[in-house]
Amino acid sequence: MLLLTSSFPFDSGEEFLGNELQFARGFDRIIVCPCGLKENSVRSRTLPEGVECIRIRRSSGGRGEYGALLRLPHVRGELLKLARTGRFSLARAHETLFFMKNAVSIFRALKQEKVILSADDVTIYSYWFYDTAAAGALLAEFLRSMGKRAKLVSRAHGFDVHEDRSSLKYLPMRDYLMESAAAVFPCSEEGAEILRKRCPQFAGKVRVSHLGTCDRGCRGGNTAGFRIVSCSYMVPVKRLHLIAGALRQADFPVRWTHIGSGPLESELKELAKMFPSCVRAEFPGAMSNADVLNFYQSGETAVFVNVSSSEGIPVSIMEACSFGIPVVATDVGGTSEIVKDGENGFLLRADFAPEELLRALSRIRSMSGDEYEKLCENSRSVWEDSFSAEQNYPEFYEVLADETDLPDLSGGR
Repeated sequence: MLLLTSSFPFDSGEEFLGNELQFARGFDRIIVCPCGLKENSVRSRTLPEGVECIRIRRSSGGRGEYGALLRLPHVRGELLKLARTGRFSLARAHETLFFMKNAVSIFRALKQEKVILSADDVTIYSYWFYDTAAAGALLAEFLRSMGKRAKLVSRAHGFDVHEDRSSLKYLPMRDYLMESAAAVFPCSEEGAEILRKRCPQFAGKVRVSHLGTCDRGCRGGNTAGFRIVSCSYMVPVKRLHLIAGALRQADFPVRWTHIGSGPLESELKELAKMFPSCVRAEFPGAMSNADVLNFYQSGETAVFVNVSSSEGIPVSIMEACSFGIPVVATDVGGTSEIVKDGENGFLLRADFAPEELLRALSRIRSMSGDEYEKLCENSRSVWEDSFSAEQNYPEFYEVLADETDLPDLSGGR
């Protein structure tokens, strides 16, 4: 199996793959290939025993390569479809060509690797349903032309599913990717429905596969001191200013801990200076995943809060639920698949006002001990049922490794 990532196990990001690969089984060799590395990228994560990593060397063909891309049938077909459906624009045409330029660059680097070319049967697994998936499609076709068996599968998350989140309201080469893949595994039911509606002719290839987090024990929440926790990169889509806006109006003791750093850090700290005396804010910065889990294990968190404007299904919420911590979150993406309104927390409208968040927090704070304990129990139960790594990842790899469960795209060989 060849796993195409953006940078994992280098640099930061894609942290969830560390958990997933602990359960990877069913292949003679498992090779991770980060496709978006920079010259100064640094290996930052260890891989489980039996999992290898290769660092490919990409090269750019320059502007002249755009003309060559126009000779590819699937690229011409994409541009013609844009024109036929009234969606063509120069910006979208450029996006298509830039997308495929990256895909071709990755593909050319991959096909130089002897360890890939020496295999007779390859499952190419793209972690993102984007340019690495397109590179995987090109590689699978190339390997099949050499008489080998090769199939492409891909996960799909958030930005790589929702066209409406992109600046151009457009994601390139959707039909080509769906046609080329043996299966696509969105991480939420909501994402699966979007893909099926976008490409109904390939709906049978779409299979939901939730991500998961590992079991570190269920400590449960604790309302003493009423500590609320959020955990994310400090960027606009996370809308942390709305948490600040809610807490600025609080008239009861609250301790807010935000785990993470980012470009909006100084702005958040300035907003926190306006909090009333009953509110205390803490910004410990970025923490390793192990430290985050140890933090939850301390049992000092009353509520986990996520107010993003868009999501897939946040792994940060999965982690909180695994410890039996209730959640307040915006009803966006697939969040309602893990936050059951009134059962293990509360859902807010996507365009909620800060007062609504404050009311939800106040409601949890005023619960009786039995009511709050039930909220905690339900949070853990939702995680056990649908978001346990020990359950989800072995099932996922069983499907990938089962020759009878995915279509054979080897051209009859």
